[in-house]
Order: sequence, then C-alpha cells, then structure tokens
Amino acid sequence: MVLYNPDAIISFSRYGIAIPSLDSRKSNTIKALLDTPRLGEISDQWYIKDIAQCINREDLERSHTKEYVDSLFTSEEGLKKALLQAYELLDEDGHYKRYSPETAEADLPEILNDVMRIISGSYLNIKQALDQGFSYYLGGGMHHAHPDFGHGFCLLNDVCISLLKAQSEGLFQRAWVLDVDAHRGDGTAEILSANDSIKSLSIHMAEGWPLDSPEILPDGRKNPSWFPGDVDIPIKSGEEKQYIPRLMAAMEELEKDGKPDLVFVVGGVDPYERDELASTSTLSLTKEQMLERDQSLYRFLDSRSISQAWVAAGGYGSSSWEIHTAFLNWALFERFKP
Repeated sequence: MVLYNPDAIISFSRYGIAIPSLDSRKSNTIKALLDTPRLGEISDQWYIKDIAQCINREDLERSHTKEYVDSLFTSEEGLKKALLQAYELLDEDGHYKRYSPETAEADLPEILNDVMRIISGSYLNIKQALDQGFSYYLGGGMHHAHPDFGHGFCLLNDVCISLLKAQSEGLFQRAWVLDVDAHRGDGTAEILSANDSIKSLSIHMAEGWPLDSPEILPDGRKNPSWFPGDVDIPIKSGEEKQYIPRLMAAMEELEKDGKPDLVFVVGGVDPYERDELASTSTLSLTKEQMLERDQSLYRFLDSRSISQAWVAAGGYGSSSWEIHTAFLNWALFERFKP
C-alpha cells in the first residue's frame, strides 16, 4: 500500500522557510506511479488517500516529556520558540536564518497542525503494514526530535510516537527501526533506549550533522545527538561500496536476538549523490545503489514474512522523487504483478 495525502505534508515555502525539501517530491512520486502502465489501472488496490487525524497529546507523551508537549499546546510563544529551534531558523546572534516571515502565507505556529497530520499518517501506515505486509507512507520520518526538544527539521518524533501508540494498543510486541536516512536517527535512539522490545539501527554519515559537535557539551552534559542506538553504522566519505554489505550484515546480526513482528523503515533518500542539502554531501550513493539498498531491505524482510512500514523521511532537491519512484514502482510490481 502507498499512503499519500497532499494535506499531510509541511509546505515550508508556505511558512516562509527556505529548506530545499520541495513540495513536489511526494506529488511527483504518486503521479509517476499512477501514470505507470498497469499500475495506474489498479490504483484502488494500493493507493490510500485518506489520512485522518488520530493522534492526541497522550500519544505524544509516550515519546516526549509532558513539559515539552505542554509548551507546544498551551502557549503560542512556547510553540514558536520550539519551532524556531526545531527548524533551525535562528543564527548564533538570534537573527532569522532561512526564514522570511514577510513572505509567508501562513503563521508559523500552524505547522503544528501539519505535524499532527503527518504523525497520524505514520501510525496508519503501521496498521496497513501489519494488515498487508508492506506499506509505504509518502511522509513522516521526523527522527531527530528528542524527548524534550526538536531539531533537524523535526518538531515531534513520528517514528516513536506511532510505534509506541501501536504497541500500547497491542498491535505488535517486538519491532525494529531501520533508519537509512543520511543523518543519524539521534532522537529515535534516545527515545527508544528505555524500550527493550523495539530495537533501533541507524546507518548514516560518519561525518557531518548531527555528529559535527563534540560528544560532551561545554557544560559537561552528554550531547543528545550522540546518544547510542542499538546498532549504529557510521559510513565515512569514500566507503559507499561498503554501505549495503555492512547494512545487511548488521540486520543479520540483529536477527539473532529474535524476529520482530514489524520493521519501521526510515527510508530517507538523502544519501543520493544528487541530493541538494549541503549537510548530506559526505555520503553519495548512486541511483543504482539507492535502489539496491531498498530492494535488499525489502527482500530481507519479505523473505522472513516480517511486516514492513516505510516512511519517506529525508530527501532534498529536484531529483529525490526519482529514488522513491524507482523503488515503489519495483515493489508494487513485486506485490501485485499487474
């Protein structure tokens, strides 16, 4: 199944934010799939448009502190402060950075409504995956949000919120998070550290954000971005040929602790060599390597009858939609053989 609703996205340009995550990334992908001969003719079998808002504050507080959640819902000033931090809209001197409120079509605090819809999509994606075996949400993947703050363009962590909600409802017992976004899934690692039944694996750039700051902060605290996950696979620039072998070996090792009921794949396409976000430049996979990555993950999980819920996660610039489309075109033909 493929979930996509144009209302369940954050249109950054609408808020006056200059982040190269184009609004067309997901719409181009769904259009290409619908235009594909034989796939478009059976879209009623794989395309889900309805994403109803189904997340409440109790769901958020399984992953985030009550104090942080309260700051988002009880004070517009608190919400705006959190948004400026999460989307990195202030420079060191407190001046706006990549944010021009005079060009905005909507007030910044309205982003919270978009975020809640996105989280709902990630939760519904899990339910579809458990029912159908495979589901892909063209949204989600806000893996940098920590228990008590957001950063890295992530206000709230939909990965953890949706998983912990589904687990609390008895929909699964054991799960993995496989994070293949270019940036380390630091928020997810911290939030899930107290949950032995959900394991996290992140394969990511060894250099660059969010690992470009020291492990110990100037005030002596441990840097939250270095909070260890269950499996961390840092890939240095020039090690791209090792990416897939190291990923698959780590999954086989993780499997020794038991097979999960569900795997949540944070399927960022920003490792692609044509990604336009500067902070992804130290990891450059070709289009062929990107497709092989996703096919290898899919086959590993499908061959073991493990339900897999994918989210689109990171991808920046005019070419990122091509990576989503190539994998989904292949996966849908694998499943439906139209």
